[in-house]
Amino acid sequence: MKNETTMKRLDEQMRNRMTKQPLIEDLEMLNRAAEAMKRTQERAVQSEARAQSLVTHAQAELKITERLLQESDAARIEAENEQRKLVAKLEEAQKFLEARNEQVLEIQKEGEERCKAAEQRAQEAEDELQALREAMSALFKDETSAPAHKIAAE
Repeated sequence: MKNETTMKRLDEQMRNRMTKQPLIEDLEMLNRAAEAMKRTQERAVQSEARAQSLVTHAQAELKITERLLQESDAARIEAENEQRKLVAKLEEAQKFLEARNEQVLEIQKEGEERCKAAEQRAQEAEDELQALREAMSALFKDETSAPAHKIAAE
């Protein structure tokens, strides 16, 4: 667009000068116009090269980003699977601990019952021992006093 405007302007200037000024000035103007067009074309080529470089760079970064995204997704999926496995192990461990706790409570209850039974048997044995002591004591008292009676009676 800029080139077209420049070209139109130069064209008008050339027409005006052809009638008014010598041919050398016209050639000089043509040379300047050619130089301007050459610089414009060089800038366009440079701009296109920069744009292509930017596109190439953006495409490379896009590929890297896509790869990172895929790796991230794979890591997330792996982490979710590992989490599910760990949750399953945790639930299994909880069930095992609950069952083990019930066993321990049952064993504790049985132990307490045995302890109470043992205490009761010990108390009964103590009572029987005490009764035996009392009976022996009474027996020995009778024997000790019996010979004195026997001696007196004889």
